[in-house]
Amino acid sequence: MENHSLIRASGRTHGKIALLAVAASMVFVAAVSAFGVTKADGGARANGPIIKATTTINIARRDAAR
Repeated sequence: MENHSLIRASGRTHGKIALLAVAASMVFVAAVSAFGVTKADGGARANGPIIKATTTINIARRDAAR
């Protein structure tokens, strides 16, 4: 059995590789989820002027297209 090459590996070796990839993915997702849940968000704060959206104003003149 030549399990040192991924191309010539047996089906059992491919299964082990796939199982390891799934397990590593689940650990990664669990770690990211746990970090996101325990992270306290104090609220977003922005410093600077407040800009409010108003109605659209056209500044172009009638003869500007010529």
